[in-house]
This record gives sequence, C-alpha cells and structure tokens, in this order.
Amino acid sequence: MKTIALRGNVVTDYEVWTGGTVLLEGSRVKDVSREPLAADEVREYDDHFLCPGFVDLQVNGSFGVDIATEPGRVPELSRGLTATGVTSYLPTLISAPRDLYHETLPKLADLARESIPGGAEVLGVHLEGPFINSERRGAHPAAHIVSADPGLLDELLDLGPVRMLTLAPELEGAAQLTNSAGGRGAAVSAGHSDATFDLARAAFGEVAGVTHLFNAMSPLHHREPGIPGAAFAHPHVTCGIIADGWHVHPEMVALAFRALGPDRLYLTTDAIAAAGMGPGEYSLATRRVYLDGGVPRLEDGTIAGSILTMDEALKNILAFTGCTLPEAVRMAAATPARLVGEGKSKGRLVPGYDADITVLRSDLSIEAVYKGGSRIYSAGNLYAGTPRLGTSPQARGLPRRRASSRPEDVSYQHPGNSKHHDRYFKVDERQDPCREEGRQADD
Repeated sequence: MKTIALRGNVVTDYEVWTGGTVLLEGSRVKDVSREPLAADEVREYDDHFLCPGFVDLQVNGSFGVDIATEPGRVPELSRGLTATGVTSYLPTLISAPRDLYHETLPKLADLARESIPGGAEVLGVHLEGPFINSERRGAHPAAHIVSADPGLLDELLDLGPVRMLTLAPELEGAAQLTNSAGGRGAAVSAGHSDATFDLARAAFGEVAGVTHLFNAMSPLHHREPGIPGAAFAHPHVTCGIIADGWHVHPEMVALAFRALGPDRLYLTTDAIAAAGMGPGEYSLATRRVYLDGGVPRLEDGTIAGSILTMDEALKNILAFTGCTLPEAVRMAAATPARLVGEGKSKGRLVPGYDADITVLRSDLSIEAVYKGGSRIYSAGNLYAGTPRLGTSPQARGLPRRRASSRPEDVSYQHPGNSKHHDRYFKVDERQDPCREEGRQADD
C-alpha cells in the first residue's frame, strides 16, 4: 500500500516536534517521528504545523445550511467545515417538534453510515434537548421543551445514531434518561439547566459532560457554585466552551482552562447557518435568527448559537489562556473525541489512528486538511461543491463582508502570552513521563 510522508512541525500531545514526519498508509497513521521518514511520496510543509483533525461536537449549521430543516444539504456543509480544520463533527438538533425529528434523524443516520466525498465525517447526532429546563432554554422554543419522557427518548434513539444528549439533570426522571442514553452509547451532558451545585455534583456520577459551559445554566456564585462549580470540583467531567469572546468573557475562559485543563475542556462552536456568511436572516430549526454583527440573535435579543469556526476557536483559546499549541489542539481534537467514544481512533497523531490531519500555517490559518489519508482541502483549492463565503438571500445588497465572531472590543491577549512564534513550541509541563521516551501518552 502506498505511503505518504507529511513533513513539518508535528503537534503531539505535549510538544511540537520541529522537522518531524507523519507517515500515512491507506486511511491510517503508520508512524510519527521526530526525524524524516522515507515514503513513496513526500509532501513538505516546511514551517507548517501538522495537527490531528479537529472534532466539533455541536454544529447546528454553517455556510447557510440549517441541519434541522435542510438535512439534504449536510454534505455541502461537511465540505465547508473542512476549510475550518474540522474532520469529524456531530450535527446538532435543538428542541424541535416531533415530526422534525422523524424527518431529520433518519437522514442524518444515513450520512453517519457513509463517507461524504471531500467532507468532514458525521460521527452521529447531538440531541441538545428537548429534555431541558425551560427557565434556561436560551434560544430553544418553549413549546418544544418536554419533561423527562423515557418513551420519547427511546423513540429518538431508535431514529438515529445519537452520540451525545444534552439534558437538565434536575428534571424528575432525568436519571432514567441518562441511564437509557448511556446504555445506547450516547455521552450525556448537562446543559440548559438550573441544577444546584449539589444536584449537579450528584448527577456527575453518570453525566459525563457539560454543554457550552457558563451559558444557559445556573451560574458560578461564591455561595451557590452551580453547574460550573460542580464541574470544576469533579475530577472526570468534560466541559465544552464557546471561545468566541461573546458567549464567555476571555477571563472566564482562562478560569475554566486553569480549573479543568486541556483534557477536560474542549472547544466547540455551537455554529448555526449564519457561520461563514454575512448579515441577514437565518434558520435555527423552527426559529428565525438575525445576524447583524458578531453573534446571532432572536428577535428579542437572545443569543442564538454562534458564527464561530474551529480554526478561530483555536486562535482564541491561545490568546485568552496563554496555553501551548499542543494544549489548544488537544482541546480541539483529542478531548472532544474522547468524550463521544472516539478517543482510540481520532484526535491524536498516533500510529494506528485515523489519518485525519489538519495542517496549519505559521499564523494558524488552514493550509490543508486530510481525511482518511486523502487530502480533501487545500487553501485556495476547494473540493467541488464546497460552499464559499456568502450572504443570506435576505442580506443581498448589504455590504459583502464576513461577520466577525469576536467582539470588536475583545482584541484579547492573555497577560501570560507571548506573541512570538516560539511560544507554539513551548512544552506542556503537565505531561506524562512517557514523553521522555519519545512516546505519547495513552488515553
């Protein structure tokens, strides 16, 4: 079988190997080395960074595509996501009418069973709701939020490969839902919840994660620490965070990173159809959402998802926290992959893992993306059918610009950060002793 050697700066779990090699054979990583390796074909990436492909666990849409109402356009969206470094993701459905689930979930199940040419892999589905607390519903329509109904959950689980379920653990009967979903292979995550610290701490015996930390949940307070405090105190809970500077203040992102570290905090976008587009009106399942600035909102001003992309999230987490590049990449790849049971095949550059690779330029923009050993994206050379930057139909005639996903007043650089390129090569001191033997840590 043909081998391909990618040569560049290899981002391992804990450090960057300058002038290293990732050797691909078929759809897998065959070897990873600090030194040049021989191969049938060598591709030089000079001062670029070779990273595992990014994994996004919360994507409602992007590039004008709303997954809930346009499942037939998901391949188009998948191809667009590759330009942001994403190689695997979970299409996400917020609380919706029963008939929408019946229409959309089977189509997403079909996509999860097949390869999308030139596109990111659909790992399964993230059901964000409908078993949430209406008091913390955010952009979810109140009419479609339901109590903890085991029969409805089984019905939804039968319709498609649910890999992640967001629910409110304080609901009566939530523990039964957690057990049912977990027994069917779904990671259960607390979100859109008003759970107290004590209730959340008790639930975290079975609940594995927290959905978009700090947003749509009981807040962190010095007398009632809420869900964030319970997550910080628990040794095994993994939390997603929307690092766009709108949803969570950069200092709170830094606080979460210090409390959780890169193996318990992961980057997610919560992107909606407006991501990659310009000002205008968009769909989020049954809701109408308006973008005129850096964050989508409902008509009443409620924030409704984001326009963040994973490549931007990576840059932001570096700026907000002062973390190393290997730490940032773990939060974009290995940590989310592990949460949904993909930690033995995705998210790391390790022999035997899927050859899903994102190549970053020195400024951390995307140079190329590989999926299963095949190059599916190169900067300036989009796969046929890949959506390009555009505007919504309602926005035609407005200035053609891409809305920023970060507030204009948040040009943030963490006090501990250096803007020098050398910072990316800094070694993560919280590393496994096996690094001294030139190996990467096991899961």
